Amino acid sequence: MHKFYLLYLAFGIIISCAGEFRSKRLIFSTANSAFYKLERDETPDKELLKNTFGHPYKISAEKLIGILGEIKFTKSTRINQIRDYVFHAKELDSLCPDLVQVFENIDRKHLAVVISQYDHTQSVISNKKRTSFYIWIDDAGMNLVFGDIQNEVSREDSINFYDWTRIQPIQLTIKADQNEIQESSSYSFKKVKGFFNRKWLIFSLADLSKYSPRSETKEVQESKE
Repeated sequence: MHKFYLLYLAFGIIISCAGEFRSKRLIFSTANSAFYKLERDETPDKELLKNTFGHPYKISAEKLIGILGEIKFTKSTRINQIRDYVFHAKELDSLCPDLVQVFENIDRKHLAVVISQYDHTQSVISNKKRTSFYIWIDDAGMNLVFGDIQNEVSREDSINFYDWTRIQPIQLTIKADQNEIQESSSYSFKKVKGFFNRKWLIFSLADLSKYSPRSETKEVQESKE
């Protein structure tokens, strides 16, 4: 019986480790954001990474705010459909200056894994929501692949760094779920095996002047019953 229990425990540990994203390496963190580097060769579906990475890379926080600030998503449920910006303006104000430093401190062998938690509703009963993504620079431009998109984090988990940063490996292949990134002239979707992956966005860096922070009047959530 004792041997059986030890085997069961060991098997559970193996399964748990396999499901977690343990290959990423923390390089910087704040109370609500965490930045990791991930080796290109350790990235799931690494065969889809065909272009040369362009790190280190220098870009201003203002341009990053402009790039990330226009991304909208649609969440479809049985009750309604919600459209919103992925990132709140104040979330970007704190996230992007740190992301600038991350780009300056990774090399061509690594991409960045970013996890951000933010309370978009700002009410006494609301919880923080977590967004996770890969981001890197290559010959095509700035690549961003989403994992979580505004997934709710419990109040208990949002306090413990280990809990709110515990995510599953982000897939480069197409993953169908409730969330879909809306089309925009600011970016294109990456084709994966002949189909557009609407979680993999590519921003051209040829003309950075077209990216600027959105106006505060756009900070509105749309919902439709």
